[in-house]
Amino acid sequence: MAGYTTTITNAAKLALMSAIHCLFAPVTKTGVSGVNGAYTLTGLTDTSGIAVGMSAAGSAVAAGAVVASVDSGTQVTVSKPHTGTITSQAITFTGDVIKAVLLKPSPTGTYDKTTTAYSDITGNSDEVSGTGYTAGGLALTNNAPALSTDTAVADFVDASWTSATLSARALALVNTTRRGATDKPVISIHDFGGTQTVTSGTFSVIWPTPDASNGIIRLS
Repeated sequence: MAGYTTTITNAAKLALMSAIHCLFAPVTKTGVSGVNGAYTLTGLTDTSGIAVGMSAAGSAVAAGAVVASVDSGTQVTVSKPHTGTITSQAITFTGDVIKAVLLKPSPTGTYDKTTTAYSDITGNSDEVSGTGYTAGGLALTNNAPALSTDTAVADFVDASWTSATLSARALALVNTTRRGATDKPVISIHDFGGTQTVTSGTFSVIWPTPDASNGIIRLS
């Protein structure tokens, strides 16, 4: 039966065990150096918050470069050679781009633990359309995952669509950074419990307190 069930998808559970999703918050490291044409970034004060696959951005870091390996507490290797000399600069490392995709009040499809990819949504034409909303969803800013007692909790900065006129019943979290076989895998589905409508205003999603009882994504 068509509809929504709030859940982490089974595919996402497996993906988390396979290093498919990186929910780290953006982190900037200063004092970083690199040789023109080389792949290593050295002189980091530490490599905490950096994981393989995170994008790297900064002066003379090649566009599209990602972390290929974390070599030590002060060095990482990226996937593309530097385009110039990097001397004691700030480099920003960013985790996967997770998007909030709004879903229609009366869907054609069924969205629950069996949902796998954004194509499931578009294949049923169940994504919201309306003023102020762009197909594909809104890119979120990751907050750093943290422990609440013995539960790992992922969190995001609250999301808003401004000057919007639309109605939505649910939201899907979609990872748009491809790390595995599935393009744009769905991490989770969140039923609003009723249709939410805004007319020429701001449609906001306020994430719950990131703790063991309320966090948007929890692993205990």
